[in-house]
Amino acid sequence: MKYIPVAASALLAAMALALASWAGAFAMTLVVCGLSILIALGWPQLMGVSARRSLSAVIAGAGVISALGAGVVGSASDLFFWSSVALAFGVMSVFLIQVLRGTGRPHRLESTIGACAGVLIATTGAGWVAGLRYPVELAEASGAEGARGLLAVRGLLFEDTALLAVTGASGELAVVTLAAGTLIVATLLAVIPLPNMWAMLLVVVGSTAAALGMTLAWGELTLLFAGTLGLIAGLLLGSFRRFLITHGPPQGVLSGIAVGAAPIAAMGALTYFTERLLLV
Repeated sequence: MKYIPVAASALLAAMALALASWAGAFAMTLVVCGLSILIALGWPQLMGVSARRSLSAVIAGAGVISALGAGVVGSASDLFFWSSVALAFGVMSVFLIQVLRGTGRPHRLESTIGACAGVLIATTGAGWVAGLRYPVELAEASGAEGARGLLAVRGLLFEDTALLAVTGASGELAVVTLAAGTLIVATLLAVIPLPNMWAMLLVVVGSTAAALGMTLAWGELTLLFAGTLGLIAGLLLGSFRRFLITHGPPQGVLSGIAVGAAPIAAMGALTYFTERLLLV
């Protein structure tokens, strides 16, 4: 029962991202902004730090600025620029708050480290917006028609074989849709009460299989790329589950919501940089 807010938050966040990926970049930006605010509300409570309101404002501001920046830039090379800026200013703001609190305040070190971690998590959520826009920007830059759907993995000898080629007769499965759908499956598998070793194996294998299955059933992504993305999602959720079980459930509903939303937001950056590395 104590883990219900965590699981519900992760599942609803992944579902919202999957739906937003169909609605477009504007809807995705709104969802990521909301995700950043949810993380900001519960993160200081989770860390047990002081100055919660001011630190929540910094975390939320960093996440919102990152998402908005990724949504408005006009070049693929600048999609993560504002995330870097928000991260830098967010960390500086955290230190400034600690200075303004004065000397002799309790838990200063814990408050600083915890708030900086929250800023980092919030800014990674912009990867969902950047990941949704990146294939479009790439298609416009190259001038290739249909480049949004025909995404190929480069640098592999066997990428043109039947197994690794584009799979899907007419559908188009966006990368972020695939990532969000895989997270939904991984979250459902993670809540199954199993020993850590078996749970980790189930989440990793299950999320990889889910990514491959969604690509085979409907989409124009290579199986190799889909398997890589599914493996990344499984490792992230499986590792997070193990860490959570080891340290116990968070105290408070807001803390549970922040904990559940955190790995979903972090997957945004992993999805975006996987695109940048593997897609042409």
